[in-house]
Amino acid sequence: MKIKTETILTVSKFLALIGGIWNSFLCGSQLVNLVASSINSEWAKHMYEVDQKLFSIREHSVGYYVWAMCLVIAVSALKALIWYIVFDLLSKLKLQTPFSMAVEKKLERIAYLFLGVWIVSVCFWKIYVNYLSRDTGIQLPIANSGDEYLFLAGIIYIISQVFKRGIEIQEENSLTV
Repeated sequence: MKIKTETILTVSKFLALIGGIWNSFLCGSQLVNLVASSINSEWAKHMYEVDQKLFSIREHSVGYYVWAMCLVIAVSALKALIWYIVFDLLSKLKLQTPFSMAVEKKLERIAYLFLGVWIVSVCFWKIYVNYLSRDTGIQLPIANSGDEYLFLAGIIYIISQVFKRGIEIQEENSLTV
């Protein structure tokens, strides 16, 4: 059983690193796209990962386009950060003593970052779409409800609290021995 668990954690660590690199790449390409669109908008239309719906906003209002791209970049950056923290968590996790303050703090941080992703992707995006349609008449569909980010934030926060309680029990047991 131990070998299987270690193998799963090693594969998960590798996948977390790939997820972090991929989301960093997406964030960087979106940032380059934003900068390139201010230099040459025709060239920027043909770049990697260009959302044509968002790019069409640029024709009506550069300010709204910059704001939309900032929201998209913020979500990508938060997702990349989450993956890197998961990688760091899996790198420092010791199966002999899984209940540690470092693990609990990283889990709590991941929960807060998922809450941040939910706030940016849902709350700010809905406000943005509302103002965009009111001021320019452009109707953008709201891609998703973002409930999965709030759900993940809640579940991971609960797990961090379970880890915190496990640490307390572990400390009580070490004092009684």
